[in-house]
Amino acid sequence: MSSQFRDLTLLPLSATEQLVIACDSSAGIGAKQADMVSVPTEVMSAYCLRVPLLELLCFGAQPLLVVDTVGNEMQPTGERVIAGLRQELAKAALADLPLNGSTEDNMTTVTTSVGVTVIGKRGIKPRTQYSELMVYRLGTPYVGQQVVAHLDTIFAYNEVRQLVQQVGVVDLLPVGSKGIRYELEQMATTQRLTPQLLVADQPILEQSAGPATVLLIAVQPEAQAQLKHDFPKIQLLAKLKSGRSTNGTN
Repeated sequence: MSSQFRDLTLLPLSATEQLVIACDSSAGIGAKQADMVSVPTEVMSAYCLRVPLLELLCFGAQPLLVVDTVGNEMQPTGERVIAGLRQELAKAALADLPLNGSTEDNMTTVTTSVGVTVIGKRGIKPRTQYSELMVYRLGTPYVGQQVVAHLDTIFAYNEVRQLVQQVGVVDLLPVGSKGIRYELEQMATTQRLTPQLLVADQPILEQSAGPATVLLIAVQPEAQAQLKHDFPKIQLLAKLKSGRSTNGTN
């Protein structure tokens, strides 16, 4: 039977492997006449793909397939969406990933609408309960035109892959439209710990991070020094404090 882990759907393939499914959507952002935010269609679709790709990579899953659902005509919008997706896959070192999808060619549309689903695979791993974790953030919350203005400074896929392998890092969580505080609470819930903010209650905690422009990193306390050395741009955010020690799987 399928299960949910945060925004991911998990479907067992065997006793040791599972499918991992993530999705995202974008509407009113693009190059059509009634779009609320005007950006190149390729940029919009690339960042729509970025969100589910990061969710899978942070979970330790290997992406297998991308599906796009375009609520617009194939020419020119659909073609530009596909071009943006392929550019983003190349940026993520996944250029050979299969891409399938559909467009809306029966109706005239005045706003851009795209949905992206990414399917991956991961081994089923034992889940350990920790008594204390430190949470850092990588990146700054950006949304809409702010994303376009900061394209060169948003963290990259290779940084995520390095963090997945970093000793002492036990959880990674991309932050999107619901903001840092919401995702921190989600991380605390799945780690069965209580969050304690170590920064002032500033507006940055509530701001939308749009297409995953912030990454939360949970690390064991003894591994903090090495993490800060290897990733000097990270900033301390919170402490997750202890609960009763249990074991499970996810």
